[in-house]
Amino acid sequence: MKIINKLLAMLAVAVIATSCDPDAESYTAGEQDPAGCQGMYFAGNYNKTVEVEPGVSSFEVTLARTVTDAAGTVDLEVVNNEENVFICPSSVSFAAGEATKNITIEVQNAKEGVNYNLMLAVAGDNVSLYTDGYRETSIDFAILKWESIGYGYWIDGLVGTFFGVEQLPLAVEVEKTNTATSLRYRFNSPYASVMTGICPNGLGYIGYPYNAPEEVVAGEYLFIIDITSAGVTLKPVGMGMNWGYGDFSTGTIYGNISNKIESYPLGIYHEEEGYVEFPESSLYCDMSEYGTYPALECLFFTSAEAYLNYLNPEGEGGEAEGEEGAE
Repeated sequence: MKIINKLLAMLAVAVIATSCDPDAESYTAGEQDPAGCQGMYFAGNYNKTVEVEPGVSSFEVTLARTVTDAAGTVDLEVVNNEENVFICPSSVSFAAGEATKNITIEVQNAKEGVNYNLMLAVAGDNVSLYTDGYRETSIDFAILKWESIGYGYWIDGLVGTFFGVEQLPLAVEVEKTNTATSLRYRFNSPYASVMTGICPNGLGYIGYPYNAPEEVVAGEYLFIIDITSAGVTLKPVGMGMNWGYGDFSTGTIYGNISNKIESYPLGIYHEEEGYVEFPESSLYCDMSEYGTYPALECLFFTSAEAYLNYLNPEGEGGEAEGEEGAE
């Protein structure tokens, strides 16, 4: 016990000596957040890109805070509002316990295909000095402008996954647009109707020849193909038909139902030739009672010329009208 008491006494003397030593290091508290600071910040990256379809007149931005124990309100400052197309709230209120809030930005008089910039900032002393996040956010906004480019051709390899039918050329009316990161094509599902005839240029079927009327599922089914530097994807979509085994659907495997790109590759864009190749096991075909399986090869041609050049790489065979196999 005497030894313990002696050690404690020595420690106390050392502490007193250090605290009184004029040469000892001194520490000053750093700058503190203002009283009542809620630690507000814009979630996500500083730079944001928002692209919407025609007819969409609003989008959302997420504001977050780190101090959530009480209700609070923060003012917003509009730093830049290009062409005054954005209508923004002047303040945002949080309930007690609420950490994030989605802010709705309305858009007026914006033109399709034109990029507009909006910069917002948190006003006042509600930004913490020690919180990751951004006091400001810069948003590049655009309404996509779609251009009709006439007939393209979808070469079916989906239905053959289950039924072994011939890979037919299906004529589709194609639109395209350029986004911030991709070239995008879209067309209505060629499977969502019965066959109504041959394409006016004599090449490919309009509607799906193997469908009976009762096998068509009413609805809107839009095939959207994105071409980026990484590869080509088909957004998951219903095909618009049911042969008694559940509704058909399709899409790119990688990024949707698997991340094994070595087994399920992305599509390939043959830019000079004007077509997209979805290799075998790139897309899936799904029927609820059969399950989901990797599909056979599918091809998408952006024009009749591209399809004819693919069929006749040496330029033999002439024009689209009268091509063999079109009837």
